[in-house]
Amino acid sequence: MKKNKVLLVEDNDEISSIVSWLLEEEGYAVNSTTHLPAKQLAAFEPDLIVLDEWLADIGGHMLCKEIKAMAELAHVPVIIFSTATDIEELMASCGADGFVRKPFDLQELTREVGRLLNPHKISASYN
Repeated sequence: MKKNKVLLVEDNDEISSIVSWLLEEEGYAVNSTTHLPAKQLAAFEPDLIVLDEWLADIGGHMLCKEIKAMAELAHVPVIIFSTATDIEELMASCGADGFVRKPFDLQELTREVGRLLNPHKISASYN
């Protein structure tokens, strides 16, 4: 069975390690990067992108707008991952498909990923 591929764009190594481990435990194939231009993200062929808002070079919502404007990535669901107090507005303004607040709850993260990748399957772990 093919694993769904999640691309994690996060510049905090500790958070990246935790999220990667968690999603791999849930059965996803995870690639992570600190930041790449949107056109280079397509090479990962992700099924879902988890995108930190506070990246060093660009706001995650700006990168999300670039992703959603690209034909090869526009269909890929994007989750904004942030401590921003206006995360719902950021999500709406950039066309993201969901959000998870930091500090994050393990159940919330796995539910949101599962909701977008496997809408008919409820995550067995962390419920």
